[in-house]
Amino acid sequence: MKRWLLENLGLKVFSLAAATLLWLTFVASPELVTYVSTPIEYLNVPAGMEIMPESPERVRLEVRGTSNRIRYFVNSSPTVVLNLSGIERPGTYSFTVTAEHVNSPPGLTIVRAVPAQVRLRLERRLRRTVPIRAKLANLPRGYRIAELVVEPASAIVVGPESHVLTAEFVETEAVEGLQPTEEWQHSETQVVMNDPELRLEKDGRVKVLVKLSAQVAGEKTDAATAVRP
Repeated sequence: MKRWLLENLGLKVFSLAAATLLWLTFVASPELVTYVSTPIEYLNVPAGMEIMPESPERVRLEVRGTSNRIRYFVNSSPTVVLNLSGIERPGTYSFTVTAEHVNSPPGLTIVRAVPAQVRLRLERRLRRTVPIRAKLANLPRGYRIAELVVEPASAIVVGPESHVLTAEFVETEAVEGLQPTEEWQHSETQVVMNDPELRLEKDGRVKVLVKLSAQVAGEKTDAATAVRP
């Protein structure tokens, strides 16, 4: 028996010390409570649907555990995962956030979420063809727009139904540097989306062709003249 106790004594002492240290770290340490801001992820989003921007992006989790467990949890980049499986129609849906929605380590308690409920609104995704308007800036003094052509003349916008249906046109970045001549002038520019919920189905590069003419004496050029479909 004595021989067995003394055999590999150093390894046994090390193992006992390591076990004691782990016990002190994870068991004997006092429990703390803190809040962790956590992003929300959505699983199984229905095909052809868009999550609306008023839906929350984060919740605050009140967690309880030892300092090391809380630190491990924070460093693991935790998320709240809401499963949308079974939702087939657009509308507003409520989810109660519980510990089941969070992948937390053993020994860490999810006390509550703030807010406790998440309201999510879904809309159908639509596509719509709208005209492209060229925006011209700083026309040469004494000249007005005689002809204006945009190629292509239209673009397909994609996004939530309520936003797509109210989109009447899209606009280009301002075309500047026009010269005081009545010859055709060519410029390449980009379509810009003023509504952040909308996006272009294809690349937004366009060509703008402008022909100016000398302004008749007494004729006024208002701001609208510089923006035509």
